[in-house]
Amino acid sequence: MFKPLSIIFALIFLFSGSSKVCAQQKPKEYFWGSAGVGTGTLGNLSLALAYEFKNKPTLITTRYAYNLEIYNDESVTPLQNVNDLGVLYGYKVGKFRFSTGLSRVWGVKRGKFLREDPEPFLYGKDSYESLGYATIGIPAEVRFILSNRDLGIGLTAYGNLNTKRPYAGLNLSFYFGEMK
Repeated sequence: MFKPLSIIFALIFLFSGSSKVCAQQKPKEYFWGSAGVGTGTLGNLSLALAYEFKNKPTLITTRYAYNLEIYNDESVTPLQNVNDLGVLYGYKVGKFRFSTGLSRVWGVKRGKFLREDPEPFLYGKDSYESLGYATIGIPAEVRFILSNRDLGIGLTAYGNLNTKRPYAGLNLSFYFGEMK
């Protein structure tokens, strides 16, 4: 004859065995944005947005960089500047991101010498013709990023090869987004 207590223990023993349920974890997607400031051929401010593909070592970055002549003693006009808006494709290797792509480059450069404006207290000013330009360029960058899950800091070595105003430099960049 079965006792009710032995039936309860038998049921507990039967259903309390160790069981594991396995499910494949959804791969993480990484998105990040950055803002940086630096120097090189000209002073530089840059903004970037990036998407890093799931389970692949590749990324796509959209970058805007504004380069301005900041070392001029302001006795020469106009100040030269370069704008760069591009899309870059690259690879991530550990803490490094290597990217290159295509961009639209435009800005202002100095043309012919026009005149010298004498100002006795400011030592005069040299004026040049202001020439606007626009072209297609090949941007490239190498980013080194130290980050936690949401924030990061890093160095960006960058450049743009084009026919009107090639430039290169180094930025200190700050990152935000889904980094890890």
